[in-house]
Amino acid sequence: MNRPNSLPPVTVPSTRTRQRLRSRDWPRMPRRDPHVRMMARLIELAGPGASIIASSSRPWASATFIGAQHRVILRFEGEEAQPSATRFAESLPEAEFSISGHIVADACVDEWGIEATDEGESLAPSGQTSACPTLRVSILTVEDW
Repeated sequence: MNRPNSLPPVTVPSTRTRQRLRSRDWPRMPRRDPHVRMMARLIELAGPGASIIASSSRPWASATFIGAQHRVILRFEGEEAQPSATRFAESLPEAEFSISGHIVADACVDEWGIEATDEGESLAPSGQTSACPTLRVSILTVEDW
């Protein structure tokens, strides 16, 4: 026996499906990544003999704040490399970073190292090994509400 032409059965979406559809209607604001602006400010603060060897950024959150943790390796080169690195390391914790939408909560030098400029032992004219100070820096940024 055939059924007469009738409307198809009505299906009601589950609660989970309705919630998922609702959340798509009001998408979350995209997070603003301050990493590039942070790197530019670090180079400005470090001075002309500094260069960034490596950098990384990862999301960070606490119970009340959302932000990012940035790790940077800076190398200082030139005649004034050692004094420049020392000045940078001393001034970093108190430095002012003006990054719109973000506050720098913590900035510190985690590790201080010396790298030889060449693979071999190259001697400077004074008889000392020519080396470049290398700093590993950690910076914590928090999104400003």
